[in-house]
Amino acid sequence: MRSSGIFLILLLCVSPASAQVRIEMPVFEGGAGLDFFIECARTYEKETPGMIVDLYGDPRIADKARVRILEGSYPEVTNAGLNYWALIRNGDILPVDEYLDQPSWEGDTTWRDSFLPGSLDRYTYQGKTYGIPLMYSVYAVWYNKTLFEQHGWQPATTWDEFFALCDQIKAAGIWPLAFQGRYPAYAQSLIDHGFYHLAGPERFYAQQQLVPGSFDNPEFIQALTLAQRTALNYFQPGSMGMSHTEAQLEFFLGHTAMIFCGSWLKSEMLGKIPEGFRLGSFNLPIAHAGKTDPSAIYAGAGYYFVMKHSRHPEAGVEFLRFMTSRRMAGRFCRMRDIAVAVAGVAEENLSEDLQDLAALVKNARTSYGMAPGEDFPEMGQYWSDARFQIVTGQATPEQVAASLEAGAEQVRNRAAAPDRITVRHVWKPALLLLLLGAAILYWTATTVTRYRNRIRATSLQITESKPRLSRFNRIVLLGPAVALYTVFVIVPSVKSFSWSLHEWDGLTEMRFIGLNNFVRMLFESDGFWIALGNNLFIMFVIPLFVLPLSLFLAVCISRELRGAQFFRIVFFFPNILGGVAATLLWMHLYNPQGGPINGALVGFGNLLATVGLTGIGGWFSSLEGFAWLSQTNLYRALIPMSIWGACGFNMVLFLAAMESIPSSLYEAAQLDGASAWRQFRDITLPLIWEVLSISLVFMVIGGMKAFEGIWLLTNQSPTTQVHVIGTRMLQAMFSEFQVGEATAIAVLLFAMVFFGTAVTLRAMRRETVEF
Repeated sequence: MRSSGIFLILLLCVSPASAQVRIEMPVFEGGAGLDFFIECARTYEKETPGMIVDLYGDPRIADKARVRILEGSYPEVTNAGLNYWALIRNGDILPVDEYLDQPSWEGDTTWRDSFLPGSLDRYTYQGKTYGIPLMYSVYAVWYNKTLFEQHGWQPATTWDEFFALCDQIKAAGIWPLAFQGRYPAYAQSLIDHGFYHLAGPERFYAQQQLVPGSFDNPEFIQALTLAQRTALNYFQPGSMGMSHTEAQLEFFLGHTAMIFCGSWLKSEMLGKIPEGFRLGSFNLPIAHAGKTDPSAIYAGAGYYFVMKHSRHPEAGVEFLRFMTSRRMAGRFCRMRDIAVAVAGVAEENLSEDLQDLAALVKNARTSYGMAPGEDFPEMGQYWSDARFQIVTGQATPEQVAASLEAGAEQVRNRAAAPDRITVRHVWKPALLLLLLGAAILYWTATTVTRYRNRIRATSLQITESKPRLSRFNRIVLLGPAVALYTVFVIVPSVKSFSWSLHEWDGLTEMRFIGLNNFVRMLFESDGFWIALGNNLFIMFVIPLFVLPLSLFLAVCISRELRGAQFFRIVFFFPNILGGVAATLLWMHLYNPQGGPINGALVGFGNLLATVGLTGIGGWFSSLEGFAWLSQTNLYRALIPMSIWGACGFNMVLFLAAMESIPSSLYEAAQLDGASAWRQFRDITLPLIWEVLSISLVFMVIGGMKAFEGIWLLTNQSPTTQVHVIGTRMLQAMFSEFQVGEATAIAVLLFAMVFFGTAVTLRAMRRETVEF
């Protein structure tokens, strides 16, 4: 037995003979799946008697792991998407240096030396190592080998060679590059690779630590220029409206010659790759005047952490040692065809398609990626905006560099003085608070008036003997419902308001800061006001289309036109689908390459051109490859989606109200010679007014709570210009780990929705209705 297994011997010796050590391991179920991890756990149990590995996975495992940590019942090992830096600073993650300096599972080297150079550096803090890597993500240029051989093209090394290659491919009538435009983060590798080789490792890592001047400088501007030239000249038309799978499928179908992606490309597209497709890869291009090793690769890894306060942390370490052994890492390579961070494994276990990548990893004398140590999550939004502006050409490299420099300064200042607030907005928050205060006063005044009227009406009524429930019976009937509502709604709401008064990352101790979160949101944040403006667009513009069309359809069906029952079902069908399913359907319809919407519009344009309407026909034809779901065009694309999704529900509401109107009213109107429009205006509309006001309230609530569509259509990474309040709240909570700020947004959203809908209902009420 090797020395690294001494812990297991001691643990089993001091425990009763029948005792078993249980290792709990919640795992993120992503592109790598769970099959390997389950197989690894079962193999470990067979080879290590007395050990039980309770391994389970979920795409949303982070939510479950976060609750476990907050309640203090830690699992042994996890890779869930948590704010590990907060846990490391708090002493909740076990440093693994002591174990890394012991022999590896095979025993022929130390565990530390069994990993690829640099792969352990990411999660180092005060000289200690906290994360153990397995999956190794290497970014490269992937190309169609068969296409390259047919045309005699050669992989490029420098940027000049790469641009010359792209020009050759374009001249052959093929678009050089597919791009996952709805994930602009795929452009980060181009920017980082360019800056790393132009400025050198020291300045590259200084930029990630937001050192002043690390963005607005000639080298970074040149890196941005290279990335923008690539995007504007060589990306396939419509790229900015494509998801990662759509763009990658375009590459594998031979519609483009190359694509930028990580080493998970083939694994992610298994089952969609045409038979006989030959995949090759080469390193990202470098500049001639580079200051670094040209063999350097842009890489990252998936890390696993051992919880220090779990029941058996050492047992968790031992399982990770087994999971990262050459045998199991090789098994992972073969199962998923993805590189690993264990040295000497990739080249022997990856398929033929990934041998070019394996050679890149083997020949790389160094690697780079995320800087060791804690980063700045708040900088993520600035980077999202910058990448999008670069690849779409909305801003020059100089403008983007200056914007990132300014953003870095703001993040640094907030980190240095978290309670300091810079006032950037005055009249907007003043107007919002004024409107909110007026709504509260109006609601309060009308509520008091209605209550007094009710008391007065009751006192004037003739007293009648009516059976009434006793107080005890009322308590028995209402008590359980009130108790449940209090526990699951009232208490969490009050708790949320309490959180909004604190600075908290969701895992460590809270710090009371009073109303600072609200003040910062209203008077300092640009993003909040942009998000609110987008909510108002959805709240006001969408109903202008939905409500009139819903009314028209309800009137048509109520008059029992031919096919009315069929159309009743057809128009209501979108409401049967869930919001996610409907969004996925529209993502397919809006596909820039081969999507039905673009195909129909282009076909219509060609038809117009054949009948001589070349002007308007040419305009429709120009929509070929149009990126409807690019974040630039997103809100225009939302209008038909919202009409399709909301008309049916509102139509049914209006139709139910119309069918309750006595037919004798319409018969009398006809006898008086009233036209159909006059009947609608003087009979239908007044009698369905209450339902119309309810429908409007639903639209208001839906506009303020908009989230699903924006979040899915931007692939969880919206730019500042397309955020709504819901997505901004989620980003603050789970990407920036600002729980206090996120709950402050939630509290303000609740106030706006509650009093906004209450005032709308009261203002639209045409007659007094007693409670």
